[in-house]
Amino acid sequence: MITALPLIISHFVRAKWRWRWLRGERLRGFQERRARQIVQYANRHAPFYHEHWRGHDLTSWRALPTVDKRLMMANFDTFNTRGLSGAQAMQIALEAEQRRDFTPTLKGFTIGLSSGTSGHRGLFVAGPAEQAAWAGTILARTLHKLTRRYRVAFFLRSNSNLYESAGGALIQFRYFDLMLPLDQAVAQLNQYRPQIVIGPPSLLEMLAGERERGSLHITPERLISVAEVLEPQVRERLTTIFGVPLHQVYQCTEGLIAISCAAGALHVQEDAVALDYEPLEGQRVTPIVTDLWRTTQPIIRYRLNDVLQLDAQPCACGSAWQVIRAIEGRSDDVCYFESAAGERRAFFPDTIRRMILLSSPAIQEYQAVQERPGQLRIALDLPTDTPFEPVADSVRRSVAATIAQYDCRPADVTIAPGVPTTAPGIKRRRVRRIDR
Repeated sequence: MITALPLIISHFVRAKWRWRWLRGERLRGFQERRARQIVQYANRHAPFYHEHWRGHDLTSWRALPTVDKRLMMANFDTFNTRGLSGAQAMQIALEAEQRRDFTPTLKGFTIGLSSGTSGHRGLFVAGPAEQAAWAGTILARTLHKLTRRYRVAFFLRSNSNLYESAGGALIQFRYFDLMLPLDQAVAQLNQYRPQIVIGPPSLLEMLAGERERGSLHITPERLISVAEVLEPQVRERLTTIFGVPLHQVYQCTEGLIAISCAAGALHVQEDAVALDYEPLEGQRVTPIVTDLWRTTQPIIRYRLNDVLQLDAQPCACGSAWQVIRAIEGRSDDVCYFESAAGERRAFFPDTIRRMILLSSPAIQEYQAVQERPGQLRIALDLPTDTPFEPVADSVRRSVAATIAQYDCRPADVTIAPGVPTTAPGIKRRRVRRIDR
């Protein structure tokens, strides 16, 4: 991290400059140059892209055929430009999940694992230079005024070398495992006294409850919501209880998509990604992402499953970068299981998602519904030629192991084939809790 610090600071300064000065034709020219460079690099160094684009005009990169997570994972060995093995990367990522040690790398490259909202497992790979670029950019865009060294508390399901690289001279970073019991998290936060708290809105709501009860004494200057949909009523509750701004970071395996500005609007990071939008019903769109910086695992014309609403109004901050009014995907609920001591333990949606999807690569789609604490009803969609019971048994073992790992009593789990179809106009929720 010490040797990377000058590079992080360099990217920090350049990201500040781009946010201020890249507008209009200058921004479009920047995106065009970066995208063409990335396309040419991927065509030379990633065999998958070379074949995928055969017969296409590479200069018209916005017309190139799209990719998605399933296609990327099926061709991982030739999708990346360093000849990294998907099997080895998956083994490292799964062992990191099981051991809760996220420091191992593959040939010096950071490996991350995402179950994602698409319903499919995804691998994230980044080299040291890409980590420095990410860290410098994320710091430039989230620390709107750098007046001192900030203490940041970061709540996520898993840590990563990528996140740790954001530390150093600019911030003091501390990772909190989402599975940490709430009373322990509160005690550690009271001791740490962070100025910024980052976490899923469901976790931030729990902290708000502890603040109302008088057990949480921190006075953060800002909250940042990640990983789940931030619904309007949750935003209002959190800003009321903490009395500070609530911002968002919209990031996924496929790149750093959007970050809130100082005025609170969620701006697409148009110097990091170039987005095209496929129209859906009403004012909704699906984004197609081209990452302008990543070369180890090029993300070019990558279709996300997220559903967005764009805002056509200018932002009060003065930036013309696209504002996302709402992210309609990634809506989840917290589920509860009983500890050996008889207390309720919160299992965040990402935990539920992971213990299902990481149990078998055959799972194409899933839904998990909790109707009462300690119970979980799971539906699975598998390929037609895949026997159901072996996969169901793998899911049962994964759920049981995860529940036991956190000292909880065995869960009442039912698993059935066939994920119910979502009615038109209704938001899809793969993890739901309905015992309210």
